[in-house]
Amino acid sequence: MAVREMYLLPCGSLELDQSILTAGMGMGTIVRSPSYAALIATDEGWILVDTGLNPDGLMNPEFAWGARAKVVRPAISRDDDIRNRLQEVEVSPKDIKMVINTHLHWDHTGGNRFFPDCPILVQKAEYRFALYPDKHISSPYMENHFKHPLNYQLIEGYLDIVAGVSVVPTPGHTPGHQSVVVKLPETGPMIIAGDAIYCNLNLEGPTPPGNCWSQPHAIDSIHKLMYLKEQLGGTFIPGHEPGLWQEFKSSPVSYR
Repeated sequence: MAVREMYLLPCGSLELDQSILTAGMGMGTIVRSPSYAALIATDEGWILVDTGLNPDGLMNPEFAWGARAKVVRPAISRDDDIRNRLQEVEVSPKDIKMVINTHLHWDHTGGNRFFPDCPILVQKAEYRFALYPDKHISSPYMENHFKHPLNYQLIEGYLDIVAGVSVVPTPGHTPGHQSVVVKLPETGPMIIAGDAIYCNLNLEGPTPPGNCWSQPHAIDSIHKLMYLKEQLGGTFIPGHEPGLWQEFKSSPVSYR
């Protein structure tokens, strides 16, 4: 049993202040950062990491995203609907055997409701915090995105999902953030950092994301991922690197 290939699915973008990505750096500079999901083909079925932006925002942004969308301005097309991105590579939502949420912020859970028939893996600390977040960092948790009758499976810590796919706890951006390690047969290990590493600039210093639950934990998680990358000889895929699609191939091209 092993991983066969992986697609990076474009899921729209966010227009935001650079200082949201890098604490204390770039304040006043507006950047456009992509949102993506990762689709992993394994011998045991398809695994999806995150579900992109909420496609309801196409018709009614205020209903979908509320006041949050005025601070972090989303841009999404019909193609960016996670269901349409899956269709491009001839996969149906019903084909997905498992979803892994790196965390439960709105820009990573917009399509969760389309996967009622499979387990959705999330760290227990993340699920608890999403339901009862500290008020000053509560706005990225939108219950209309994740609070549906879904099959959430709560995990704690490190876990091998299937051969070649593992989750690594990387708290800091949120209490229960997790990253995903995918070992591809030709490309080698790729580390889906999620928002533990927003962008390449986070590796300088390192510098934590600007909107953190805990900056000390965020720094520790960046060091953890840097160590893991060195040990595995892998490649980081940041969560919202502005130049992501200049560095990486998007679907329908895959990594093998």
